[in-house]
Amino acid sequence: MTREQLELYVARLDEFSSWASGRQIDFIAYFLSTQPNKDSFTAREIDGCFELLSLHRYTRLAQYLSENTGKPRSKYIKHTRGYRLERRAFDAIRVAVDAEPQRIQVSQHLVDLIPKVNDSQERSFLEEAIRCYRVEAFRAAIVMVWALTVDHLQKYVFGQHLTAFNTAIAAHSDKRMKPVVQYDDFSELKEKRIVELLRGANIISGDVKRILDEKLGVRNSAGHPSGITFSGHKTTEFCLDLIQNVILKY
Repeated sequence: MTREQLELYVARLDEFSSWASGRQIDFIAYFLSTQPNKDSFTAREIDGCFELLSLHRYTRLAQYLSENTGKPRSKYIKHTRGYRLERRAFDAIRVAVDAEPQRIQVSQHLVDLIPKVNDSQERSFLEEAIRCYRVEAFRAAIVMVWALTVDHLQKYVFGQHLTAFNTAIAAHSDKRMKPVVQYDDFSELKEKRIVELLRGANIISGDVKRILDEKLGVRNSAGHPSGITFSGHKTTEFCLDLIQNVILKY
């Protein structure tokens, strides 16, 4: 067993570091049980895994194993060289592990931006988008970050630049558009038109408009069935561009 193998294993388990200690122990015991030529494990080996993972070490680890051994439906069976997981406990954990999708590493640059998003609802939405990224649901991540960007801009306009935005609407050649009075009125405008009006009202710069126009095209490709594939690199670039140049700027 190597540290890398252990890290890859727990990376598959959603929010493993926040689990209760007992559950962490059970899943580490399962990991040790699946290693080649490993027919048992000790409390010391489990404690070593906690240390490798930089987790707080459980001071009652030996007692936990002992308390869950030797009784009907116990999780553990005592062995001459340590412990084994009881078959039902082993099978239950195997099912749970197999049900977890494989997760991939997210760009640290992207992760580092999360705390910089001040609005708690926006931050929660971004965290959910990054969870989509971790399981390689790149299309979903792109659609969510675009939706977050548009909502952020609409709230920015509604709170600080509504007069300028409505002036741009009044000056536009499309006289079917009505001024925004309530926040929900934004839903009457297509996203491409919103970007156009933002620039017309001088709320965003020409450079930001070009970013938004480009990213809207990517979002449209991601939001509909197509033969286009999306890589982690492309998704990272999409998210970083919008977060750094729009969400954190306005």
